[in-house]
Amino acid sequence: MADSVSEQWVYPPNWDGNAPEKNGWRRVVKMIQCVSDGTGETDVVKIDISELRCQNGSVPTRTVIEFIAYNIKDIDSIVLEWDRAANKKICTLAGNTEGKIDYMEFGGLIDAGEEGDRTGDILLTSNGVSANGVYNILIAVRLKEK
Repeated sequence: MADSVSEQWVYPPNWDGNAPEKNGWRRVVKMIQCVSDGTGETDVVKIDISELRCQNGSVPTRTVIEFIAYNIKDIDSIVLEWDRAANKKICTLAGNTEGKIDYMEFGGLIDAGEEGDRTGDILLTSNGVSANGVYNILIAVRLKEK
């Protein structure tokens, strides 16, 4: 068995996940949901930035986290990180809670990684997962060209 994970792009609306040929967006918003069989996830890519495009059509090299809203049940914690050398922690979401972290009060949480420093993808690790543990995470990400 495996965890049952679903992912949906909330913004841009109705986006199918395929990179546009021209242009792109300033930000993206993604809903990630999981019902676990108890195995959990380790460093699973949840946002692959190579699939995204900035407003000028280029692939982003970095991202800025604007906010994270979450609901977690029967999971001890969720760790979100940027894929860097070494991974850079975005946050740890406590289990059996719900909440929202609004980074925009500070201008956003900026990935300080540089081009060529691994991918910058956003990774998820779940810790202390029970069978039927669930999470719902809504994450808003601004795209940076350099």
